[in-house]
Amino acid sequence: MAAWSLAVLLGVPGLSTAQAVRPIRGPADQCTVQLRETLRLGSLEDPGTIGSRPEITRTERGEHIVASAENRGELLVYDSEGGFRGTFGRGGDGPGEYVMPGRIRLGPDGSLVILDLRNRRITRVSGEMELLETVGVRSLQGLDFVTLDAGSRYAVSGFGQVDGRLNATTELIGGDGERIAGLGDMPVEAWIVNFFRSPVAVDGQGRVWSARAGEYAFEGWEPDGAEEAVVRLAGEADWFDPGPPQPGVPVTAPIPSVVMSLRFDEGLMWVGTWVADTNWADNAGIESSALDLDGLLDTILEVIDPDTGRIVARARRDEALRGTGDDALLFGVREEGGIPRAVLYETSLAGTGCPASDRPRM
Repeated sequence: MAAWSLAVLLGVPGLSTAQAVRPIRGPADQCTVQLRETLRLGSLEDPGTIGSRPEITRTERGEHIVASAENRGELLVYDSEGGFRGTFGRGGDGPGEYVMPGRIRLGPDGSLVILDLRNRRITRVSGEMELLETVGVRSLQGLDFVTLDAGSRYAVSGFGQVDGRLNATTELIGGDGERIAGLGDMPVEAWIVNFFRSPVAVDGQGRVWSARAGEYAFEGWEPDGAEEAVVRLAGEADWFDPGPPQPGVPVTAPIPSVVMSLRFDEGLMWVGTWVADTNWADNAGIESSALDLDGLLDTILEVIDPDTGRIVARARRDEALRGTGDDALLFGVREEGGIPRAVLYETSLAGTGCPASDRPRM
């Protein structure tokens, strides 16, 4: 059974009266989120591994880039059909080296932008995987980021020291790696263990959105570094467990609810949240692979209208799903033949009450 623990004790600052607060309301009508499997990555013949907590991005050419801590700084490249093509990068802290490559985003010029969690820096490589530049991000421990202004700025979310306290925070970072402004801080009393996402996204109006740690809530900020969020979506859901785990709960118990994916498409916000598997307690005494979280976790997929807070669609999947860095797909990891394989999905909306467009999303 995979070992998981998470302890988050949060202080909630007061809301400004100038901030638009919209309740997340539902339930959705008959509209739901559907998934269609498109590809699987990983085989015994590959020189690297998909790993247990990979990051995956699909490039403009349809290639798939995989970053995993188990590969010690090497990133894997697969073609559009899932065939292994090669690697780039290596372990270390020099140019073109990584200690823990994490979130991978697409640059505006077809480049790849890679966040190194341990080296605390952002590296940009060309579409041919050649090193272009590296900038340090020292003001916070970044977990996710998005590019702004054609790559001249970044919005980085993660954890950092604010007024001498550890905070969940989102910051604007310049192209030189220097902090420009903060986009919201939230005090955290204990480090989050085995937490690899503090999701951040940009909507069609250029606002930067982040999920609030330990809450069923999201905030949108103007990209100029305003002192407060311009809009907040917040709700109460009976399936959302803010944590921390109760004393005495074994480390094999699921983590509290964590938002793992966040993106915008056609004015709608797509959210994926890890929650405890419905039957996890029944499987608590059964040995399972650390590569397969599906017995511990489900994913709640929701599509929300940020202008009204209305839930457009909702679905629950018996899988631990995450979003790719290009915001095009969802993926999970399964153990097959003793090795991890990434299962990639396209998503779409189906049913009555859905928006008119039915093209694949996320």
